[in-house]
Amino acid sequence: MDSLVVVAIDFGTTYSGWAFSFRHEFERDPVKVSSKNWQGGTLVSQKGPTCILIKSDGKTTDSFGYDAESKYAEKVEENEQDQWFFFRRFKMMLFKDQGMQRSATLEDESGKKLPAMTVFALSIEYLKKDVLESLGKQVDTGLTVDDIHWVLTVPAIWNDAAKQFMREAAEKAGMLEKKLSICLKPEAASIYCRHLPVSKSSVKGEKTSFAQFSAGTKYLVLDAEAASLMNCLAQLYLSFKPVDQASKAATITRVEQWPKRNHLMDEFKHVKIECRQN
Repeated sequence: MDSLVVVAIDFGTTYSGWAFSFRHEFERDPVKVSSKNWQGGTLVSQKGPTCILIKSDGKTTDSFGYDAESKYAEKVEENEQDQWFFFRRFKMMLFKDQGMQRSATLEDESGKKLPAMTVFALSIEYLKKDVLESLGKQVDTGLTVDDIHWVLTVPAIWNDAAKQFMREAAEKAGMLEKKLSICLKPEAASIYCRHLPVSKSSVKGEKTSFAQFSAGTKYLVLDAEAASLMNCLAQLYLSFKPVDQASKAATITRVEQWPKRNHLMDEFKHVKIECRQN
């Protein structure tokens, strides 16, 4: 890869963020990355809320993340929310059996609609500009489009249509097709884990230290994002249950109730016990 820097954007269901790694830093230390600290009031985190405030023209981003939440709250207090578009937690609209149509629309918090492609593209464009601003502070001469390779993470449960929709939104946001990779989140986590010093290494004549996984090591990566975890548990649960439609319907209903009851861990233990028994 000829790119001087790789930028990864995690466009999440609830929270989003970005990180980057220069090629020379990766060669020295593969796990060294730079990311943004998002601030909302007294809260500081490495991700910000996945919400966007769009101006009345439906084409211009006003703010994103915590800033969008705060400004929209002010507009609601002033009874001016109808002049703005405010979207949040809209990513999983892409997770459908047939994927999202390019002509699909999304409803904002007050029921107004915009093309889904516009909302996704503007959100990605904001994150892109945000990271470029940060990179510009570190590189005096500036970076060209050929210097950056973009990586956009997506859930493993997404079908090809949803991934293609996200790719097209990223290209509309200004990312070149040849400089863009769509990466499954669990795969990204797995690659990162392979570079972590997690194994105790003891070589005769040298001090004991920690090293990366040795060849043949087996490990498990759990993508604990709510939607992904629930889908995983549902599929696992169904695989050990009768496959008649009544059982499937009952199980799906049960899964849909998990977030409301906040019993994900209890259900996980339950499924694990049943798997062992089977």
